[in-house]
Amino acid sequence: MEQEKEKKDKKPAVKAAGFEMKLRKAAGFLSVLVGTLLALYIGVWKMIIKPLAKLYVVYRAGQLTILFLIVTVIKCWLSLTVVGLIWSIGYMIKCMLD
Repeated sequence: MEQEKEKKDKKPAVKAAGFEMKLRKAAGFLSVLVGTLLALYIGVWKMIIKPLAKLYVVYRAGQLTILFLIVTVIKCWLSLTVVGLIWSIGYMIKCMLD
């Protein structure tokens, strides 16, 4: 009889642990998703697309200088590092939650 009582007491604890694990998995997935979206927005849109669009406008206006071209290439190159950093932070949060 005592064994049955112990089994009944353990079931809610097991269910709570399972729910907590699912919640952690969901939070980990959300952190990777947010990290990916932020990486795409900041790294790709802000640091690659906008400078390249500005480079095109300056070129079409006939005011392109070598300095402007070098700065744009450096911005685009560094954006890849920023993309990786932002995504890695989201992934590290997921790993800590798992």
